[in-house]
Amino acid sequence: MGPTKVIQNALSSAVRPITVAEFANALLKQWVPQGRGRNTLGLAISGGVDSMALAALCSQLQDLSRSLHARTEGQPELSSLNPFKFRAFIVDHGLRAGSGVEAEAVSKILEERDIETQILKIKWPRLGDPASLPNFESLARKYRFRLLGRACSDLGIDSLFLGHHEDDQAETILMRLANGQGTRGLVGIKSPAGIPECYGIHGVYESGGYDNTLEGNIDQRKRSVPAAFSWSRSNYSTATQLPIESGGIQIYRPFLNFSKARLIATCIAENMEWYEDHSNIEPATTMRNAIRHIYANHSVPAALTKPALLALSAKLNGQQANRSDIMKSWLAKCKITRFETRIGTVKVHFADLNQFRGPGIAWPPPDAGLIAAELLREVIQLVTPRDHVGLSSLHSAVQHIFPEILHQGERMPQSTAFTASEVYFQPVLATPSRGPSPKATNQKTEWILSRQPYKSRRLPKLQFAVLAIPGSWSPWHLYDGRYWIRVQNRSTGSLFMQPFRQEQLADFRASLKKPDGALLTRGLRRNAPGNIRWTLPTIMRVEEEGKETLIALPSLGLSIPGSMLRWEMRYKKISTDLIANPGRDGHSGGPLRSLKRHRNLTLHKKVSYC
Repeated sequence: MGPTKVIQNALSSAVRPITVAEFANALLKQWVPQGRGRNTLGLAISGGVDSMALAALCSQLQDLSRSLHARTEGQPELSSLNPFKFRAFIVDHGLRAGSGVEAEAVSKILEERDIETQILKIKWPRLGDPASLPNFESLARKYRFRLLGRACSDLGIDSLFLGHHEDDQAETILMRLANGQGTRGLVGIKSPAGIPECYGIHGVYESGGYDNTLEGNIDQRKRSVPAAFSWSRSNYSTATQLPIESGGIQIYRPFLNFSKARLIATCIAENMEWYEDHSNIEPATTMRNAIRHIYANHSVPAALTKPALLALSAKLNGQQANRSDIMKSWLAKCKITRFETRIGTVKVHFADLNQFRGPGIAWPPPDAGLIAAELLREVIQLVTPRDHVGLSSLHSAVQHIFPEILHQGERMPQSTAFTASEVYFQPVLATPSRGPSPKATNQKTEWILSRQPYKSRRLPKLQFAVLAIPGSWSPWHLYDGRYWIRVQNRSTGSLFMQPFRQEQLADFRASLKKPDGALLTRGLRRNAPGNIRWTLPTIMRVEEEGKETLIALPSLGLSIPGSMLRWEMRYKKISTDLIANPGRDGHSGGPLRSLKRHRNLTLHKKVSYC
């Protein structure tokens, strides 16, 4: 219990504790206060020295923010920032005898520092000893983050702070090096970041920020930031588009540039007790423990020392930032001419990268293929059902879209349809003219991107649970990685979702009211031609006799009369990393529009009640 004498004696007097000013500066480099928005912030607390140092500094920051707010009360120009309030979450894994008692003791310590605390207990499946499972470490992480994410969401907290530090960063890089990861993995732990372990949980992962009000769908942190794309709004009506999700819980790691020794010094200086979990030093338990054992008991080659690994990470991060700056300048010259959230398609005119050639400019630039792949990933993520798009899978796509960086000479290869990351790329054929125009001879092809047509044996299916209270709203579900939906079923039949099938079209159209049938025909012909329409989501009902009936095309707002069904539907969150972070020189390039104008199509509540 508490700071052990061994650790105290091992600390050099030269090791300084972290001051609250240092901590605040490190925090504000990652986390941006949201003015009069929610300023209750979550803390993930294990009871170890890392998280207890975090709690000690956050307690001081909380006191300072309250004091500042009190002094500026009545002065609107100075008191726009609400005082910070921290809420700690202690996860009890339940794997050690006395872990519950330990969690209660840690909670008491935090409460004494005016930090409200909640204990979360993991409920393990009944599979014997969880610690003996081969994937125990990843399972524990998944269950831990899901508990933390749901707890934050329940309390309206969208920022969660973790105590990972510089030593953790070095260990992570060495682990990834040992596992053969490439340069993208060796950049190390990122902050801020989402919680991929919570994929599909509404309000936690990439969702929950849209609250059906005009202001509610605008992320305060990105209110006046320029967009990276040039969006043409002339080809669609904002009133007919689905809302786009926003929000999600972000995790922050303000200690990544502080050593563990300084965290220990901070706890001692602040008289903050902590617990030592001896399972963290058992070398046979996890790979991280084995690495810690090696560092503690053996000499390692100079290239594998912690300073060397951190220097490697910094170098790779610098290279990644340079590539990102180039990619943003290329991306700014691309133009989205149509984005249909109802259908899940995007029409894009990719930039001709030859325009970036110039005297004294090496062409193509180093890593041009990688940079182009990163650009393509930004566009692909608009419509792909995948949560993650690997750059290595986009090599062929780069050759199709940007042959100018991979082939010598001026003549471009013929544009043909292809698939990448479950996205179908279809070239838009140019309108025939009487003769070729010199200006149009080498113009880039325009492309329509849509979800790859399903394979007949791999149709996604989402079953809606039968609710205890008939007619109540179902939980939010993520369908096919693209659409968030919840339903209110007033019929006795069970509901499920699956893709639209060709054999269903005639019967569904005949079941609609005549104006809706005509609207369906026009909408499919104009916005979902060919196989694109067979990627649309449907709502099916299982009748008493077992017959399955298509009762709605929810993204189009169409349902058969008497369906006794209501639904609310939103499109998945679109990544705004590049939108929120212009190049380091401040240049974002291109005929840009503000993010608020770009997101106007999501500001009006589009809920279908049928």
